[in-house]
Amino acid sequence: MLTAVAWLTLTQQVAAIAPVIPESKLLALVPATESEAIPVGPGEVIHFQEVRPLPGQLDDIPVFNSNSPELVQREGILLSTFPPNGMANEEAHLDFPFEGRFDFFAHHIARGLHYDDRRTLFIGAVVYNPNSEPVTLDILQGVSYLSQEAPFHNLPTLVANPNGGIFAGPGSRTVTDILQGRHQPQWSEQVRIPPNQAYLLMNAPVSSWASRCLPDWVSGV
Repeated sequence: MLTAVAWLTLTQQVAAIAPVIPESKLLALVPATESEAIPVGPGEVIHFQEVRPLPGQLDDIPVFNSNSPELVQREGILLSTFPPNGMANEEAHLDFPFEGRFDFFAHHIARGLHYDDRRTLFIGAVVYNPNSEPVTLDILQGVSYLSQEAPFHNLPTLVANPNGGIFAGPGSRTVTDILQGRHQPQWSEQVRIPPNQAYLLMNAPVSSWASRCLPDWVSGV
């Protein structure tokens, strides 16, 4: 059983860009009946996009997902599953202990308070063992990228990427590495946490006007 907390200082925004399908092709698929006409107000431009169901299904693995707020400009706790008792802001802690396999994901944007604010902030993650026995934390995969390490590129709708060298942004590169089984050497493979002790799992710099995306796939026993 473990609890976790993440905090940050700065990160950059990532937006997924969907391909624009010509309106003429989409309209050709829609019956042109008067009852289905969409009223258009002055100055409105309507673009139709296709929505497809994803294959597969969801699993029951809990995910520590730190992404809101995505843009961070000050220090503070981003997400906490610690118990609220005795905390300065009890409502900020979810009181959700992790047991067995769980995933860790954080994606934030760093931006200064003004144009000349070039502080380097750090995103950190702490795991805590509230038990009376030691806990072993196995890090199955660990990957993290700054936006400078994974710049955005305009890519075609479909492109082969067998070696993982094609990406558009830190989120894209990070997930590609995870799917292809990569594990960066700066991440420990196993951590032993004593009873009633905390462990700093991550402390990574995020310079101003940059973003960092870092998923960990971890298992606590």
